[in-house]
Amino acid sequence: MMIGFDVKKHIQRNVQKTMEEFAAREDIVTKFGTPLIGYVDARHPLFNIFMDKNMSDHPKNIYRPGITLIIHAIPYDMEAMRSNEEDGAPSPQWVRAFTESTWLSMAINRAVRGALDMAGRLSSCLNTPMDWNEKTFRGTWSHKLAAYAAGMGDFGPAESFRTADGCYGLRVGSLITDGKYAEEVEPMSDEQLEAAYLHILRSSMYQEADGISCSAEMIAACPGNAISEKGIDRAKCQAYCKTIDKYIPCPDVCGKCFRFK
Repeated sequence: MMIGFDVKKHIQRNVQKTMEEFAAREDIVTKFGTPLIGYVDARHPLFNIFMDKNMSDHPKNIYRPGITLIIHAIPYDMEAMRSNEEDGAPSPQWVRAFTESTWLSMAINRAVRGALDMAGRLSSCLNTPMDWNEKTFRGTWSHKLAAYAAGMGDFGPAESFRTADGCYGLRVGSLITDGKYAEEVEPMSDEQLEAAYLHILRSSMYQEADGISCSAEMIAACPGNAISEKGIDRAKCQAYCKTIDKYIPCPDVCGKCFRFK
């Protein structure tokens, strides 16, 4: 390991350079805001309940030497978000932002790994962009749950993820490294873990959660008719999103309900 090498500062510089280079490309239409970078210990107890509830695999199952997860969250610009607030199918700007943010997320992970390589650290990506399980209605690995564990934001409808400033147009990505860059994890009781799980489920407004009551505006906004007063039907949501992206039919490709709380 290089003496005096500040990994986090180098990661920040690499990510900023990647953002600038990406924005300069002639084939890129979407503008993106300043990315957030977060760090969380791979042994965080929340990952245990995420795995137990089939919400996400455990990072230690994916990459055994891993100690720290490094997460990035890239906000869409306001134009892309506002373009998707009209009724009907998702706007071309939103769908384009989803596609381009996928490319950008992969580029950022390469930039982060470049800094880790210079520090002599091992690292691994946690999934591929095509990693989607149609039976569980989600990816095998959840970048958003990792971001939640890192304290980077909270959940909204259909597992949209919101930063502290309320941004709901967001691409989240992550990787894992054998370097130690996160704070020590605090133990959590079974009651605390269960409460965290129920909070995410209710915030996401899925029909499995108790006490869900969706507004008439939110119901009307869903082009896939997947939302009722009782919440969001995952199967119907996925079926509609598959008409937009057959490989990654996640709610992010539509995002019509994301703006609601």
